Amino acid sequence: MKCDNGGKMPIAIIIGVLVIALLAGIGVFVLRPAGPKDKHEKEPTSTIALGEFVVNLADIGQVRYLKTDVVLEVAGRLPDAGGGHDEGGSTNAELRDAVIEVLSSKRFADLVKPGSKELLKKDIITAVNKRMDEAKVVAVYFNEFAMQ
Repeated sequence: MKCDNGGKMPIAIIIGVLVIALLAGIGVFVLRPAGPKDKHEKEPTSTIALGEFVVNLADIGQVRYLKTDVVLEVAGRLPDAGGGHDEGGSTNAELRDAVIEVLSSKRFADLVKPGSKELLKKDIITAVNKRMDEAKVVAVYFNEFAMQ
């Protein structure tokens, strides 16, 4: 191959190949599948059934009640203190107390708004996680939910 422009053609080809190789390397890096980090993000979970709650709501001037059945989904090592998370265990009593504090602080008007149950779940998660050491509540489920 004869170059009349002083050898600029082979340099342009080399630069072009390097640019293509660089772009291919960047594409592989950006589009690579997620590594082992994603495998550890989802810990195994277990559930703790806290049972039924009947609480007075925080309405002033009216007597309002909330009846619900709460189940917690927990990630991490469950506490094991004299009965652990079984019915009647000391840990279960602490968790029930945290839920009662949250439920009884709510007003009827707050709980009938759209999206209020999701906010209530977040409040319960925050309150219960303050009382747990090695485990973490990741979700709250209501098996029943009735107000009067």
